[in-house]
Amino acid sequence: MALLYGSLAYMAGILIGRAIFDWLGVRCPLPEWLWLAPFGLLPLVLFLQRRNEAKMGAGMRWPTSAGFEPPRPSAAPGLLWALALCAAAGALRYAGHPFTPCWTPTDLAYYNLPADRAFERSAPKMTLFGFVDSYPLVADVKQRLVIHVHALEIDGVQRAVAGKVRLSTGIRERYRYGQPVRVTGRLTTPPDFDSFSFREYLARKGIHSVLYGAVIEPMDAPPQGNPLLAALYAVRARGERFLNRALPEPYAALANGMLLGIESGIPDELYDQFNATGSSHVIVISGSNVALIAGVIMALMVRIVGGGRAVWFTVAGIACYALLVGGDAAVMRAGVMGSLAVVAAGMNRRSTALVSLGAACALMTLLNPLALWDVGLQLSSAATAGLILVAPDLIAGFRKTLSALHLSAFARGPVGSFFEESLMVTMAANLTTMPLVVYYFGRLSIVSLLTNLLILPAQPPIMLAGSAGAAAGIAGLELIGRLLLTLPWLCLAWTVHIVQWTAALPGASLEIAGYNTAALLATYLALVAAKTQPRWRGMLTLLDRWSAAVRWSRLVSPTAAIGLAMTTVLSWSAVASLPDGRLHLWFLDVGQGDGIFIQTPSGRQVLVDGGASPETLFAELGAVMPFWDRTIDLLVLTHPDGDHMAAQTEAPARYQVDFAIYTTHAAQHPDAVLWRERMTINAVTVLEQATGSWLDLGDGVALWVLWPPAEGVQAKDVDNEHSLVLKLVYGDFSALLTGDAGLASEEAMTAQGSPLQATLLKVGHHGSRTSTGSDFVQRVAAQVAVIQVGADNDYGHPHPEVLKALEGRTVLRTDRQGRIHARSDGRRMWIETER
Repeated sequence: MALLYGSLAYMAGILIGRAIFDWLGVRCPLPEWLWLAPFGLLPLVLFLQRRNEAKMGAGMRWPTSAGFEPPRPSAAPGLLWALALCAAAGALRYAGHPFTPCWTPTDLAYYNLPADRAFERSAPKMTLFGFVDSYPLVADVKQRLVIHVHALEIDGVQRAVAGKVRLSTGIRERYRYGQPVRVTGRLTTPPDFDSFSFREYLARKGIHSVLYGAVIEPMDAPPQGNPLLAALYAVRARGERFLNRALPEPYAALANGMLLGIESGIPDELYDQFNATGSSHVIVISGSNVALIAGVIMALMVRIVGGGRAVWFTVAGIACYALLVGGDAAVMRAGVMGSLAVVAAGMNRRSTALVSLGAACALMTLLNPLALWDVGLQLSSAATAGLILVAPDLIAGFRKTLSALHLSAFARGPVGSFFEESLMVTMAANLTTMPLVVYYFGRLSIVSLLTNLLILPAQPPIMLAGSAGAAAGIAGLELIGRLLLTLPWLCLAWTVHIVQWTAALPGASLEIAGYNTAALLATYLALVAAKTQPRWRGMLTLLDRWSAAVRWSRLVSPTAAIGLAMTTVLSWSAVASLPDGRLHLWFLDVGQGDGIFIQTPSGRQVLVDGGASPETLFAELGAVMPFWDRTIDLLVLTHPDGDHMAAQTEAPARYQVDFAIYTTHAAQHPDAVLWRERMTINAVTVLEQATGSWLDLGDGVALWVLWPPAEGVQAKDVDNEHSLVLKLVYGDFSALLTGDAGLASEEAMTAQGSPLQATLLKVGHHGSRTSTGSDFVQRVAAQVAVIQVGADNDYGHPHPEVLKALEGRTVLRTDRQGRIHARSDGRRMWIETER
């Protein structure tokens, strides 16, 4: 326990150091080695204290788990001196590594523009030279990088500097760790916002600059950086690609977060729902992940090299895993605690969890004192402390309450064990983390306990089978990996369903105002007081009817029941996903863009366009495609506009695609270069189509090409007037899909007698007044018109003139009805909408 108290004193010293140096206005850091001086005096203090104890004939008594017993008066001076030295070391450690050091011309941050000039077009740009020093994180159409800079160019002259800069760029080019680059943009100081200091957030990661308007140019030079990190990140990238191809969205993004620490792909709305329900901790890599990795490595190494050496292989494996999944503060804390437990077991010594927690936090702040302000580290440490200090009391109170109600048999049964291991543990973690959540985020989740109780049983299969599936995929055993991911997919689907359901409950999350630092400290002091009360009682009240559950628990194993339920749901989900002999046509809600998914009666699938956002498209496809199906037979690109093409460009990276079609105009268009490259890289056969072509999709379903002609057209809006116009035909049912074709194309098709009449019309160009003329509407004579349009778009779509031309028909809009589903047996049509 001496180590624990020394660690706490050291971290308190870091807080004191910041308060003192900020108050004094001292910015320039002291020498980083200065903090070693107080630690150097510790052996002398301990030696003098030990000699004093020997003279007094009494040993120093430290606090124990049985109670907080103060040391004897003779021991107090030595203890206080030792703690004071630890606190002084913490203060000096911060002084050598403050949030905002004094910059010199050799520091990159010396050349930062003020934060308020970040978006000034007249602000000067700077050219930096360095290499990619992070794992590239892709979030929809953005890619986030950290560049380690070793030189910059000013007035044509290069200067040697040192520092890191963070930037965002598009996903057209993909970068890798260690890749040398030349970057140009506006170098600025990270901004501070009203409730969040982005500057301090980046400073904790050793980054003091951000770059806006970045233009990146890869350099022809050998890779730089750490070879071990390069190898680990290559494994991580391979795992990310496999999970993205093996699972539908949003489950692939969640699996990446839970298994590989890549949270950037999780949709913001879904992440907000996890936060609102107090369940975001399941997404974060935690101690349970580390324990799993440690157990697997230890079991293998014991058989290969023996028990003694296996310890160090396991510790090395934990370190590599922590770096593999991103190495943030919470992961490193879990890794250090896991390593201490492994070493203690190897030495046949007992590991004290509370001491390990203190030592892990102290070690991390020793390496980087600013980590003390890392919210992830604070939350994970608080949750771990709750499991260590509070959970045993809650479980004891639970058992005592059952005993008082003469329900002790309930506690010994599997249902009782479930309540102890899930409900009590969840309550303990919630109690110790809730003050921090309210303090930092200003919200209190009322449904947190309910949500966590319902989703916790689904987390072990995600971790165990998901890790096994990801490992198989990384090793190239993709078929085995996909099979192993079947159960995790079901558990992920259950988790998302519960989180979305509880987040939608009235009053699920309450906004808390005025919860300041004083309130935070008072809350934790109250928790400490409750913990130290000798007659602390359990908080649970059980109903007498639970005695019936006791009898039930003797008959049915909850584990077996859950396994049977999941198997049943999985089987019925697979059956429900099978083709039903009807033609299905989904107008996907992809915002201000087009995305149409077609499934034939026997299950062949066609994707027409896809919108501008890959994240949105893949989420929509995940909602309409069978969970096990990762193939698309045909991609159709109507024309190379970003709101039709951008998301589809990424589809071959997620799905096995056989064929793609586009027009001769698109084949020559410069904007479609990336689309063509991605098709070639993924071995997709690409065919050009023009008026008069048709595709047999089987089952009597055909796709006719009505426009444009092979020789092209002369028009003012060349790109839109070269848009593919398709007619989907199945028996008496037909759908006219017009892309962004305008009035000129409509008039030309009418003049040449194209078979325009259809049951359903996809309105051209999102309802713009440049399409869907009244004569064209009369010629098509559709019963239903569908407009794919984004909510509150800047273009005023759909235009009132178009809506007037469509009067008398059923008009459906994705901005109002969401995803629209039309199905037909060749004679009748059914329409369903998401909202």
